[in-house]
Amino acid sequence: MRSGRHGAARPPVGVLIQQDRVDFALFALIFVVALASMVFTGPGSIVFWLAFLPLIASLVLAFRRIEHLSRQELRDSEFL
Repeated sequence: MRSGRHGAARPPVGVLIQQDRVDFALFALIFVVALASMVFTGPGSIVFWLAFLPLIASLVLAFRRIEHLSRQELRDSEFL
């Protein structure tokens, strides 16, 4: 079980993204490059299928980073 306050309000996602703009800009860049390579190569190419890996990875890493930042924000607000 996780410890902590139940029902605590998490900060808006936009606020969390503004805190760590460089990370989220890199995630977006990875996503766009992978998507562009998929569009330009087509489903007959191995590049198209390999581009799914960075697409999924960037989405998962962005989600995990948002979760980490929100937990950190809640932890910091408890000390106030």
